[in-house]
Amino acid sequence: MGIVIISTYPDKNSLSKVANLVVKQKLAACVNYTEINSIYAWKGKIENTEEFLAFFKTTIIAKQKLKKEIAKSHPYKVPEIVEIRMDGANTSYLKWLKDSTLNRKPKKRNYSAKR
Repeated sequence: MGIVIISTYPDKNSLSKVANLVVKQKLAACVNYTEINSIYAWKGKIENTEEFLAFFKTTIIAKQKLKKEIAKSHPYKVPEIVEIRMDGANTSYLKWLKDSTLNRKPKKRNYSAKR
């Protein structure tokens, strides 16, 4: 199954850095982003800022590693890391997604040795 992880970033540079890293590491097949305006409460004040909204496309198998990498590298103290399932995605897209990410299940080891 495909998964979209959503997160926001304060600037294009910080987003671009993590996007390139996670695609290179095959934690995400693709990252789409766009500039947005956000209004939110933070430390008792209403903030009105420009941010970048990112959509990280991944699989169930790679999602936990992707979330950890986003959290580890995120510039915000409280990063938004939201998971949305891709219900109803077409099979050719899901195949591409799987082929572009860490889609391997761990192989079982055979501990019986021939002597």
